[in-house]
Amino acid sequence: MVVVLGIFFGLAYNHAYYPHRLIEYLEAASVGFFCGLLIGSLEEFKLREILTRIAFLQALIVRTILYSIIISLILTAVLSIEISMEMEISYIETFTIYLTGPDFQRDLVFSLLMVSAILFIVQIIQLFGLSNFTRLIIGTYHRPKEVSRIFLFVDLKDSTSIAEKLNNEKYSNFIKDYFYYISDAITLYGGEVYQYVGDEIVVTWPAKANDSRSIMCFFEMKKIIYQNQNYFEKKYGLIPDFKAGLHYGKVIVTEVGKIKKEIVYHGDVINTASRIEGKCNELDQTLLASSPVIEFIAPQNDFQVLKKGNIYLKGKSDELALFGVMPISSSLY
Repeated sequence: MVVVLGIFFGLAYNHAYYPHRLIEYLEAASVGFFCGLLIGSLEEFKLREILTRIAFLQALIVRTILYSIIISLILTAVLSIEISMEMEISYIETFTIYLTGPDFQRDLVFSLLMVSAILFIVQIIQLFGLSNFTRLIIGTYHRPKEVSRIFLFVDLKDSTSIAEKLNNEKYSNFIKDYFYYISDAITLYGGEVYQYVGDEIVVTWPAKANDSRSIMCFFEMKKIIYQNQNYFEKKYGLIPDFKAGLHYGKVIVTEVGKIKKEIVYHGDVINTASRIEGKCNELDQTLLASSPVIEFIAPQNDFQVLKKGNIYLKGKSDELALFGVMPISSSLY
């Protein structure tokens, strides 16, 4: 997403200040691509974890100033090459002239304005989620529609005892860190966060046959927490553990709200997925899945699927066959 916005920045910059020729736009798009790639890499691997620890407005200001300076310096470096070749003077001299001249100030102001706008768009997208943001914009679910979805209800174990051990602020930070780390698994396996409910997160996927991304996502969450257990142990004195229920079926999806719009799902499938998750402790399982979802996604040989019986769920009149799912290879857990 950042790379695409970087390309857009390059095109807008060329349109504002340089000839409207195809070659110029291609060069500008290439520079924008590089800027987006660099900033995206910094965001993902260096700055994201640091900046999420500070207040939103502070992080926004830091990002805006830092990225604007980076982009302006890249523009200076690239444009100095062209000027150096045209005027036949040394690159260092050209770079110094450009850096201390009005063009650099122009580029910095332009970058500040564009980066502010881009960061605002990114924050809005992150607030809704990219898929939901797109659907809200184009009105996909302005009218209720029936769709098939897979739902994964992930719930923190022993949350009550954890809350008793930690004060309110520390417990809140614990939940925040827990959600922060497992979110990478959701992104990796194409899930959409539907809801955060207390210490529970609900993730959903479009229903696709023979697609076990939902199961892979859950065990990737486990792996991520395991890889960061030292962080949690050092900061909180405990490591988050969690369980999940997985179900699939048809639901109604629609837009709701007047002041704060959301895309919501209605149907028995969601309630059933929540009830399945509630049986994990009783059946001593970390991941429980219903027979419909197991038959539909057909987990491959990487997973062991064991039937735990036909179980009555709260509020349901009929039994539902439930299966415990575990990875065969320890590398998946």
